[in-house]
Amino acid sequence: MKNSIAIILAIFVLVVSFLSFTNTPVVVKTFTAIRGGLSIAIGPALKVIGKPIDGIRGGFNTYINLINTKKENDGLKAQLDKLRMENEKLQELERENKRFATLLGFMEKRPNTLIAAKVIGEDLKNWFRCIIIDKGKSQGVRAKMPVITPKGIVGQAVEIDQWHSKVMIINDTNSSIDVNIEGKSTRGLLEGTGQNILKLKYVIKNDAIEIGDKLFTSGKDGIFPKGIPVGIVMTVDRSKAGIFADIDVMPFNNFKELDEVLIIKKQ
Repeated sequence: MKNSIAIILAIFVLVVSFLSFTNTPVVVKTFTAIRGGLSIAIGPALKVIGKPIDGIRGGFNTYINLINTKKENDGLKAQLDKLRMENEKLQELERENKRFATLLGFMEKRPNTLIAAKVIGEDLKNWFRCIIIDKGKSQGVRAKMPVITPKGIVGQAVEIDQWHSKVMIINDTNSSIDVNIEGKSTRGLLEGTGQNILKLKYVIKNDAIEIGDKLFTSGKDGIFPKGIPVGIVMTVDRSKAGIFADIDVMPFNNFKELDEVLIIKKQ
């Protein structure tokens, strides 16, 4: 029975295929009708299936756009960082040019009395707080020569070899400078503390001295010439016991940022 049904179905399929191939009108119309019905039945389902696919396609395109945007942002950030670095280099060159111009102008006013030097290091192992400069005996540097910048006193040369020198800066605890207060008769000794702040000693409480007063070398210590700027008064405390005021002074030079200095030749 099963074999008979299979044979009949096979013959039917062959007949329909033959008639379709030969464009028999009845078969073509029937096939067209069936195909139309299937389209009507299946079409909505295909549309429903297509919507998630469109959504997935749209999401994928958005993801690709985000990736491209991130790449563009990363590229712009890299360019911005490069421009910032170049700008910093230009600013540093400008600052260096200004320093050299200031030093040159300072030296022109004092011909044959100054030796220009570059700071090339710090001596951290010594008891002294020292910087190392690239000038020595060969360039005429001698012990106790004052070292300055256009801003003011740096210190004095303490150890000199043929090509280099060590300079004890004024915030060293062994440093002591005789100073005057600008525009006043007050005088004292400016001593290093090992820190950024200096101490002005032996100023009597009744002496005229105020916050903001500027200190200059007096020329009476046998090392530093008269009239070189040193620092500015930060605090004046007259409340402590004793006859002397407790005075803090900020030096004009920032010793951590020194690049070039001038050595004053002994006359």
